Amino acid sequence: MTYDVVALVRGAPDVRALVDSMVDAGPELKVASAGEGAVVRLTDDSGRSLLAIEAAQKVEVPDEVVRLLGARAAADMPDPCWWVEARAPGAGDDAADLAHRFADSLCGRLGGTVWPQRAAATPAPSAPAAGEADGGRG
Repeated sequence: MTYDVVALVRGAPDVRALVDSMVDAGPELKVASAGEGAVVRLTDDSGRSLLAIEAAQKVEVPDEVVRLLGARAAADMPDPCWWVEARAPGAGDDAADLAHRFADSLCGRLGGTVWPQRAAATPAPSAPAAGEADGGRG
């Protein structure tokens, strides 16, 4: 079983955006390539694959996003749009958190949306709303 996340981003991801997002996902992780460069893997020190990131694909037919991810994801996707898929082995919280840290970071850098959205129990990091910066302390 795997945990899959799709980042639908506004711009074609450049090397810098991808590398910075991988570091945000796990600064202690190592990078390895696979699939003749079409896949980048993040691994632990023992070489165990923790996240596979596929090369970005430009979305040429937006109806495919509707078909694959549903109308809500398609409604939120930018135009133009690139599809970046990240796959973590396992379906537990650690796999989901790692995949979302990468996808959330990439969307934060390039604009876009992540599918699936994080569950309410594990919200994406965000800036505090006005008046919340001090944690409600006066």
